[in-house]
Amino acid sequence: MNEVTVIGLGPMGTALAEALLRGGHRVTVWNRTSEKAQPLVREGALLAPSAAAAIEASPVAIVCVANYETSYRILDTPETASALAGRVLVQLSTGSPQQARDNEAWARERGADYLDGAIAATPPQMGRPDTTIFTSGSQTAYQKSEAFLKSLAGNVPYLGEKVSSASSTDLAFLSYLFGGMIGFFHAARILESDGLRVDDFGNMIAAISPAIGEMVRHEGK
Repeated sequence: MNEVTVIGLGPMGTALAEALLRGGHRVTVWNRTSEKAQPLVREGALLAPSAAAAIEASPVAIVCVANYETSYRILDTPETASALAGRVLVQLSTGSPQQARDNEAWARERGADYLDGAIAATPPQMGRPDTTIFTSGSQTAYQKSEAFLKSLAGNVPYLGEKVSSASSTDLAFLSYLFGGMIGFFHAARILESDGLRVDDFGNMIAAISPAIGEMVRHEGK
């Protein structure tokens, strides 16, 4: 099984599709604005004419859009929902633990095997060995999508069948991460008040905590 579909071609969805193509997979893509797919088509992706056709093209469909509400607007039509039966749906859109539970129930009602995921990275980090995607939900869905997920991130922990686990773990991680960033900015003000170099301190923090260092570099661009 080497065929996978990516629905949603914003910055993150595009990065996912690019990483899957680099991994040697046969990638079908769909986006509400088809022009966004053209660079991927030139790289070898197949552009489906509709979301339903995109899902039908592969046994595993990865959805990465702005939020779960947008995902429902795309998937919750008679044609598209019926295409999900017997396929794996991997949801990588931003959402809450309760939305993960609701989406799992929705997918099961339509015959799909459901995996919820949370990407703990920025688009430029996709495909790297140190990138993390938390996953939870159906174990068979994880097993069927594992090869694709590991083309996207070197660290893909499966947190069990409790579908909300990935979202809760991601929220806990972000709480730690942004708390650390706030602490860093406070620390920078302390150093500046004494005429010390903030960049030297930033390099030290990046060496100790690569996640915070990567986030600070990304936010500074």
